[in-house]
Amino acid sequence: MKIAFISTNQNFCGSILEELQRYHTVRNYKPMRSETINWVNLQRLLDWCDLAYFDFIQTPMPEITQLQSVDVPMVARMDGIDILNHVAVDWRRVNALILMPVQRKRLMRLRRMWGLQHPGERLTNLPTRILERNVGIDLSLFQPDYIRAPGYNIVLHASTVRPTKRVYTAIQCFYDLITRDPDKPWKLILIGNYTFHPDDEYLMAIGELIDDYDLPEERLAIIPKDFPRDEWATFIKKQDVYWCMSFREGFPNSLGEACASGIYPVANWFYGAELLYPEKYLCKAPSEIVEKTIQWGNFAPEEKIMMKKEVRQRIEIFDRHEVAVEIRELCEKVFEEWNAKSS
Repeated sequence: MKIAFISTNQNFCGSILEELQRYHTVRNYKPMRSETINWVNLQRLLDWCDLAYFDFIQTPMPEITQLQSVDVPMVARMDGIDILNHVAVDWRRVNALILMPVQRKRLMRLRRMWGLQHPGERLTNLPTRILERNVGIDLSLFQPDYIRAPGYNIVLHASTVRPTKRVYTAIQCFYDLITRDPDKPWKLILIGNYTFHPDDEYLMAIGELIDDYDLPEERLAIIPKDFPRDEWATFIKKQDVYWCMSFREGFPNSLGEACASGIYPVANWFYGAELLYPEKYLCKAPSEIVEKTIQWGNFAPEEKIMMKKEVRQRIEIFDRHEVAVEIRELCEKVFEEWNAKSS
């Protein structure tokens, strides 16, 4: 089968792309600066392929579903903020949808709200074939270290530091933590693009807060970059607690990778978080994040090792490679049914 793989954000689809390439001929769409050239390339790609696969329902996917000239089966995966584009998609043209369980909950709510705001109008129905799966974790790459003695390092990773990630709130929580639990050597490690400049109000506010708190280096560290995946896997297994402060997530990859490495998760109860993690890891208020972190810090080292094993066991249900196989098989089924109808 000839597959057009179309995505402008390929940070989360590596395993899927590799799996499709292993069994089929895949051409990977690479956008250029010129919109005109992009649409010429897309049209040629769609003319060539037997099936179009879209990772994220963002441009150009909604526009392609409106093109009358396109006559190939389509499979799409909905991941994160792209869910807001659901009203722009002509779902009658999409043969199958891959949807995260958290996003299913959010999508149904968004569609109900749209109906209330647009009385008398109707959205096109979603595809009848929906595969509910999280993109998953590379469990072979991210492995726990059960030998290392537990410490007091807290990690928060946000590739793009924006209000959704609530880094400002995390720093406030950390200040509260070391005020309430001063005898333990807690350290907060922030990883991401922390280039402070006056054009970004949120980053500026974070910089101001850090200046005001004046935390010593042994308490706060900023790593202003993203790790290559191998380095990230080596780094994260040497930490202790992972804070996920986000108010919106689909499947938070960095949190999942931390769990696969045996790192204890303390997460904000974002919409749908209960579909991913047990309640004991989830917090409905910033104060609860501090309390659960203090509770973990008070456990004996052998209890913390047991928790590492429990966290790892929990995350093993989200195997990235198994999900990639299921998505490949879904594409093959869609193509088989398309051919049967056409013959």
